Amino acid sequence: MTHKSNPALRHFLELFHFPVLPERLQKYTDLIRNDRSQPYVIVAFTLWLVGAVEIVQKTTGQRLDPRFWMVIAILITAYSGVRIFRLSSPLSMVGRSSRSREMDNLMSRMISHGFVVYHEPATVKGSDGYIMVGQSGVYAMEVKAGKAFGSRIIEVRDDNELVLGGRISDRRPLEYARAGADKLRARFTGASQVQAAVKPLVVFVDDWQINQSDTEVTVLSANQLEQYLSAQQPIFTKSQIAEISSYLD
Repeated sequence: MTHKSNPALRHFLELFHFPVLPERLQKYTDLIRNDRSQPYVIVAFTLWLVGAVEIVQKTTGQRLDPRFWMVIAILITAYSGVRIFRLSSPLSMVGRSSRSREMDNLMSRMISHGFVVYHEPATVKGSDGYIMVGQSGVYAMEVKAGKAFGSRIIEVRDDNELVLGGRISDRRPLEYARAGADKLRARFTGASQVQAAVKPLVVFVDDWQINQSDTEVTVLSANQLEQYLSAQQPIFTKSQIAEISSYLD
């Protein structure tokens, strides 16, 4: 069998094909400069360096100055520090600020429709909790801001599972919304009408398509929220809304 009929051998020989050496060198350089590849390159370099030092020590009987290892440790630590700080670069901060503005705009629209809105501390990164009181009820709402990916579809499979983009299963938004609703019901102990009107919601701010099933927690996109609320039947008067809100202030 010649190398022409063996693809694996042919690709191996191409590595040593000198006419295209500059092109190969450029590919290797791009690989090393790639942010995702750098940690692996550093690990491989460190392992090779340790091996080379061990060989030198055994063959020559000499031991390296401890300051050599100190310099290596400082370089690796400095590189790791730079990588960590880059994770919170201004660009990512802008992304978070943009999503926060989207949430604020969404809540401003709810207020303009007559809802009283209370902000709850974020449960996890990328989410916010809100309580909304309006004529159609009291809503414990978990608002998620995450960039749509994959199929851009959220499947609501049951009361305990969301599948995002056909890839990621996440139960937390449903759990947080349900826990928020339970906390509200406990807060209004003795007011059965208010307790019955408490509804958990999960709202995704970004451009997701929601495939909702018949579950306790309603899952919506930001574009669907207003339509959903306007379709609910009013059960509270304005004076009752003010009284409910007084318990939340």
